[in-house]
Amino acid sequence: MSILPDSLDTMARKIREALPDDLEELGQDLKKNLRARVDGALTRLDLVTREEFEVQRELVSRLTERIESLAAQIEAAGKTPPAGAADRGSTRKSSRS
Repeated sequence: MSILPDSLDTMARKIREALPDDLEELGQDLKKNLRARVDGALTRLDLVTREEFEVQRELVSRLTERIESLAAQIEAAGKTPPAGAADRGSTRKSSRS
């Protein structure tokens, strides 16, 4: 047995017509009140727009790349002896003798 969309619409319309008018108004009031409560709750939250979020995400991405680059430079600088370090080491050895 298949139910056609038209028959579903017809059934829904008949059910709505059979309901008292007060019930329909109650549903509309409930919908308005629920919408107002949800809007109020969302207003109290500290939300940002999608555009603001994307700007911050891009900024964090660039800063992360910069930090990684600086960390690599620091690591490379730590592995390379400072300029003149070899000369000072040889001078100290000779002064001990």
